[in-house]
Amino acid sequence: MGCHHLNTTRTIGCGSCPRLIDRVALALVLLGYAAPSSAAQQSPLEEEREVAGTDAPSHRPDEQSTRSKNLFGLEAAPLTGPLVTDRPDFTESTDAVPTGWCQLEAGYTYTYDSEGKDRVRDHTAPELLLRIGLAEDFELRIGWAGYSWRNDRFEGETRGGRSVTREDSSQGAQDLSLGFKLKLFEQEGWRPHFGIIGAISIPSGSAEVSSGDVDPEVVLLWAYDITDSFAIASNVGLGVPTEDDDRFVQATTSLSGAFALSDTIGAYIEYYGFYTNTESSDAAHTINGGLTYLLTDNFQIDWRIGMGLNEEADDFFTGIGFSWRF
Repeated sequence: MGCHHLNTTRTIGCGSCPRLIDRVALALVLLGYAAPSSAAQQSPLEEEREVAGTDAPSHRPDEQSTRSKNLFGLEAAPLTGPLVTDRPDFTESTDAVPTGWCQLEAGYTYTYDSEGKDRVRDHTAPELLLRIGLAEDFELRIGWAGYSWRNDRFEGETRGGRSVTREDSSQGAQDLSLGFKLKLFEQEGWRPHFGIIGAISIPSGSAEVSSGDVDPEVVLLWAYDITDSFAIASNVGLGVPTEDDDRFVQATTSLSGAFALSDTIGAYIEYYGFYTNTESSDAAHTINGGLTYLLTDNFQIDWRIGMGLNEEADDFFTGIGFSWRF
């Protein structure tokens, strides 16, 4: 109903005064009955707030225990800080995604390698990793390096023995991976953060790219916060990949230093290696570095660049990506 304004310039005749007085008296009596009735109908929540004081919180008990749920039906744990990612560096963090939260990490990498007159260029995307917090300090990991577009230039010979340069292009989908991460210990005194990753590859990629078998891997993770703005971390892994239908044992290791340049910008420098790189080759040693930029507590973008330290490693690579917690 709209609000109607009284005309205050209207005069009231003396003959109507007794009637007006009677109406005012009746209104006062009704107000006297209404006041205690209103107090009697006061909600338990309001009574509780009066007893506790005017500054007491007005949360209902059921509101305090109600939390939002993710698409898997898991209750989302309260967040205590910005997201912690497993990209863009090679070293994986010891932290798992909080319970009930998901984290999608993705990116693109360009790789260049040459040896003599042979040259390889490769583009790989979207480098997906979906991390799902299933319990405290425990996450499910579903990964897919993505699709690879490769161009090879190499020296060949004609039937007459004349040297020629040839080019060949290929493309294909990488294998999927399925695994978990478990944080074992928080940092305490001289003891660093510890975690572990277990994973298997699933032969789901293109015939030209897929290993064609299930390849297991286990990685031990540790990290140590030296100051509020500098930390070191390392991974030591052992896998049994497949190459040309033959298995071989491959060890991996990494050492990374991370710097907080500001509240939103971070940087890192890192070494990592494969021992051996393939079944019939030597170890590959690589150094790289990069930057991260935190747009919000739940969204980060990144950039990296690196180079090989020996002939077996790729000469150069660079890439960009993002991480999103939801």
